[in-house]
Amino acid sequence: MVAYLGTAAAATRARSAKTSDDLRAVFGDGRTRGTFVPFEDAEAAGAIVGAHEPIAFDGGSLRDAVILAEAARAAYRRRGDEDDAAVEEYSKCDDAMFYFGGSERPTTGMTLVTHARRAGEALGMSSEDATCVPVPLGHAMGFGFGALATLARGGRVVLPSTVGSAGDGARARDAMCQAALDAIESEACTLVVADSHLAEAAAAAKTPTTRLRGGFIKVGSGDAIGACEPVSFWDTQLLTVGTPKKPRSL
Repeated sequence: MVAYLGTAAAATRARSAKTSDDLRAVFGDGRTRGTFVPFEDAEAAGAIVGAHEPIAFDGGSLRDAVILAEAARAAYRRRGDEDDAAVEEYSKCDDAMFYFGGSERPTTGMTLVTHARRAGEALGMSSEDATCVPVPLGHAMGFGFGALATLARGGRVVLPSTVGSAGDGARARDAMCQAALDAIESEACTLVVADSHLAEAAAAAKTPTTRLRGGFIKVGSGDAIGACEPVSFWDTQLLTVGTPKKPRSL
């Protein structure tokens, strides 16, 4: 989340990796220039096979065999070097670009800001809210409708523990859902940004006493809020985001 917020503030670009294949693609296509890590972790990060150079912060000097974040920033500030492709690329970027859906489907920072504003208005978010965001931050749903919307209203973002990936199968998915349900209760969350898997897990679990008052659930593509009937989640209702695909007629 810190990296995504930094990308938005600097009006640069961010690409997410949801699976091991995505990670190899991101690191292997030559478009990723480095990975920000604390200086004390730079050596370990640099040893990862296929990873690009670690960009270190919080320590280090020019004598160390790493790329320092401050030195990298200084290099990108140069405007007179016409041969520096990196400077040219970043100087043309007027808005942050998030490649959550791959290089062919970028999402602009202002689009996410719009998502956050609409989400905050739809749920009446305030500084009193704590939002559980178990869906990936590397997606407009998790980052825009969830984290960014909550932070913009001064609320608290709760990121539940994850075990593996939902793509690892039913067992890993069930563990992730249980971690999210536990976090809603233990962290006294008032809102949740869910998906169908979490809603099904909530329906199968005993309804606890919580402060939960609402939230969102992704039901299809797009960013339409409330295009479908609300979905039950314990003792509250979740507003839908997106539009389900229409079944094909035979």
